Amino acid sequence: MNNSIKNFFQLTRAYSLPTTLASCAIILSYAHYSENFSWINFLILTTALCFIHMGANLFDDFIDVTMKLKKGIQLNEIRFNSFTPKARLIIENIYSLKQIKIILFTLFAIGILSGIYFIFIAGWQVLIFMILGGLLSLFYPISSKYYLAEIVIGLIYGPLMIMGGYFALCGEYNSNLLLLSFAIFFSTVVLLHTHNIMDWEFDINENKNTLAILCKTKQKAISMLKYIIIAAYLIIVVGVINLNFNPNMLYVFLTLPIATKLLESIKDYINIKDVKFEPKWYLGFFENWNEIKSEKTDFFMFRFYLARNFSLFFAIFASIGVVL
Repeated sequence: MNNSIKNFFQLTRAYSLPTTLASCAIILSYAHYSENFSWINFLILTTALCFIHMGANLFDDFIDVTMKLKKGIQLNEIRFNSFTPKARLIIENIYSLKQIKIILFTLFAIGILSGIYFIFIAGWQVLIFMILGGLLSLFYPISSKYYLAEIVIGLIYGPLMIMGGYFALCGEYNSNLLLLSFAIFFSTVVLLHTHNIMDWEFDINENKNTLAILCKTKQKAISMLKYIIIAAYLIIVVGVINLNFNPNMLYVFLTLPIATKLLESIKDYINIKDVKFEPKWYLGFFENWNEIKSEKTDFFMFRFYLARNFSLFFAIFASIGVVL
């Protein structure tokens, strides 16, 4: 891959895009039945949502770096004691702060222009979703002060994105899709909560208040993770029992091996420090694994990939269940 493209993907944390693509898969599974559905509009929507996602990631890093600078810390002296190289390309001045502002403007401008396009073809209600998304995105950088970061992201990539995207494509609402969007809310929170369990010490040092820290101990945080996973599955079961959902949506239970391995592995994170991490095909994607091992961040990324893969495949199997 071209270095400039690779750097851009790293800068915007594009590895997290499967979260958005998973929501888009859910939207597609319902929207393609509508007489108003257009593949071109779906591609425009998906592209816009991905750009907004990358913009939100970059904005989060930009805010964190800016806050350090305001404290009088020089750019090359800024350090984030996290396991992943947060804002590395900004700190190393590979991208200047001026370039970051231009990139942010471009990413969000594409998203806003796409939103305006959908307002004209679907109705003014699209603007409501845009405003809510913008407000939540702006609130996100400070949401950790109030133990709300996971909730905010779950709402954005669950009900807000799914219902807003569906309305933009079809010009109508769908009550079944709303119920499913809350299952996606919980599966998304799984990813964030897992990340925050592993970032426990870092978040405490940075005065960030997460759901994991709210649990008081890592053991209780892991228990919460288990209940969040159960909640995602339970919504699907309830939907099928009430005959709102296609029974084939129970395919989401094919993610159980990933969920089980995640819970087992995150317990190892606390109790066992010297373990081997062996990606298996049935656990999903583990891209750039050799590079990760060489950087000795496999202990972190293995659990992160498991959580991400759970969220991704939960949505994919739910989408498949809708159309079969």
